[in-house]
Amino acid sequence: MNDLVSKIQKMAMTRTDSSIADYVLDHLDTVGFQTSTNLAMAVGVSDASVIRFIRKLGFGGYGEFRNAMNRRIAEQYQSQKDLSPSEKYDFTRDSLHKDSLISDVTRYTLDNLQQSLSKLDNATVDKIVDTILNSDRKYVVGFRGTACCAQYMASKLILLLPHIIPITHADATAVENVVDITAQDCLILYSFPRYSELCLVLMKMARERGARIILITDRLTNSLAALADSVAIAHVKGLGFTNSYVVPLSVSEVILLAISGRSNLTSDARIRELDEVIGSEKLY
Repeated sequence: MNDLVSKIQKMAMTRTDSSIADYVLDHLDTVGFQTSTNLAMAVGVSDASVIRFIRKLGFGGYGEFRNAMNRRIAEQYQSQKDLSPSEKYDFTRDSLHKDSLISDVTRYTLDNLQQSLSKLDNATVDKIVDTILNSDRKYVVGFRGTACCAQYMASKLILLLPHIIPITHADATAVENVVDITAQDCLILYSFPRYSELCLVLMKMARERGARIILITDRLTNSLAALADSVAIAHVKGLGFTNSYVVPLSVSEVILLAISGRSNLTSDARIRELDEVIGSEKLY
């Protein structure tokens, strides 16, 4: 894709071409999802201008351009999804620009949010909430970097509901905690690259015992999705060497707000009592 950037930089361009080029360079990770009409509307030019520009780049048509851009995203994702933090650091270091870090991170974050929340419908949220409210014990699982998501969800759920069991250590204690799961319980699991094989072990245990499973992950093609009763998509693509957990935390917030919106006298009394004790003992 550096060839594309280099070609654009060397092109003799009209003012219209420059506007299209600026847009393409600013949206390299998402332009492949747009039709020529969408791109033209976003830039404020005609469809014909977009097609002429794409042909100047050497593509036979807009379809060929889209396919090339989508292949770039697929190859980039495939090359990075299994990298260690140090490998990601080496991979991304040269692409970071200190003068535009704030705007670059903002763009990545907003793209992640838009792509994820547009796929999260009310029916999925309602099903997840029903599962949590109708379960006895709620096991909330996330390991390593993903542990922050599980910790956040568990720390807020416990204000609303009893029997919350956070599991954030990727060792034998995770298996020991889940071994007693039953059909009356649910497993809430966060799984993102690099995917922990322990997640599969825990999901199989939960499935064998009849527990319901809620999976929050970055793609439906994650092999764990087939074992889940409900799947919420949360993109975590980061600009640097770590995943960005803004979106899974936002998805968690949606679920938590939906649960709190179904509050009853028991949960109201629970949160008031917890707040009173925590406040009086200065445990906040």
